[in-house]
Amino acid sequence: MQDVINSIKQFQSVTLKELDSVKLQNRIDSKYILTKQQLVEVLDGICQDQFVLEIDDNRIFSYQTVYFDTPDFQFYRDHHNGCINRVKVRSREYIESNLCFYEIKRKLFGTRTDKQRKVIPTIYHEVPVEDYNLIQYKRLDNKPIVEKLSNSFKRITLTNKKFTERITIDLEINFDNGKKHIELPNLVVIEVKQGKTDVFSNTIQVLKRLRIHESSFSKYAIGVSLLEENIKHNNFKPILLKLNKIENYARC
Repeated sequence: MQDVINSIKQFQSVTLKELDSVKLQNRIDSKYILTKQQLVEVLDGICQDQFVLEIDDNRIFSYQTVYFDTPDFQFYRDHHNGCINRVKVRSREYIESNLCFYEIKRKLFGTRTDKQRKVIPTIYHEVPVEDYNLIQYKRLDNKPIVEKLSNSFKRITLTNKKFTERITIDLEINFDNGKKHIELPNLVVIEVKQGKTDVFSNTIQVLKRLRIHESSFSKYAIGVSLLEENIKHNNFKPILLKLNKIENYARC
């Protein structure tokens, strides 16, 4: 982790207010999974083109997320089965900022992501009935939704100097469903967020040069696949095998 900390010291900083100009709530996402060692190479390759978010002298921030689903994992099964339009329902706490949001994340037409969020006073562990109407998902079919797993991680946020691209880098990812806990200390997930696809983005070109290829990755889907033994996850096996190559995840 110290190598990563040293690498992000090379970047010029940007404030949260400046970063707000590139929220990209409706966007195209490209995800990549890699090791911390590879991350250092990526950071060294993009440091001249990117700003890093800095708040109160911090450049690495802590997140806590609670994911909700129906008792029979409808949202997870829709993702696993490749439904083109699907949702994730979560609450998230930004620890250092002391901010909490209730979020509905929609995958539209298989390529675009749209996120709707609502500020809440504390992180939800149960969704109030009045907030069900924000989901607007026909496959929910009036089922209740309940907490299925929690997830914590560290995040570095970058934006290119044109403010047209936002990059999140997630590290030290953990999952817990109340019965099992899994840590992925060497895994890094990079997400490149763009209003429209720009294959000439320096970040994407650096990733290509390092032979780090785009890969589908959902924290919720992977967390369920790792923690729930009796649920189908055949379609996620390639990603799970890739995770095993990165590290043997620690079970606690």
